Amino acid sequence: MNKPGIYSVRIWTLTRRELALWLVVVVTVCAGALAGHGRRGNSNAQIQVAGSVRESSRAIDQLSWRLDLNSASGAELEMLPGIGPRRAQLIIQERRRRGAFANLWELREVPGLTPSLIQRLEPLLKVSPDRSTP
Repeated sequence: MNKPGIYSVRIWTLTRRELALWLVVVVTVCAGALAGHGRRGNSNAQIQVAGSVRESSRAIDQLSWRLDLNSASGAELEMLPGIGPRRAQLIIQERRRRGAFANLWELREVPGLTPSLIQRLEPLLKVSPDRSTP
């Protein structure tokens, strides 16, 4: 018996990256508060926190996983949101026809891939340089 109730409402709508950034901010602020406990007039705390968040954001970007569009298999492409077996097959066919993709937005030439879908996939994909040319 599935009745809609308080537990069926989605409260957390943050992506993993947003959640990680919030966690970094909270930990940084708490660490700054604990380190500054007992001191007065620490006006550099906000500057230090902002710098730490920027550095942490760059670190998260470097550590985040992205699927390489030029070497991904059909099964790997199917794991992406909005990409099923047919679209994965069309992406691979386009890659074989044209060679390696130079950038992500060349996916617009694949039938069925809209700019909004490509934009949603952008954080999940990367394009490596074509290694077949010297």
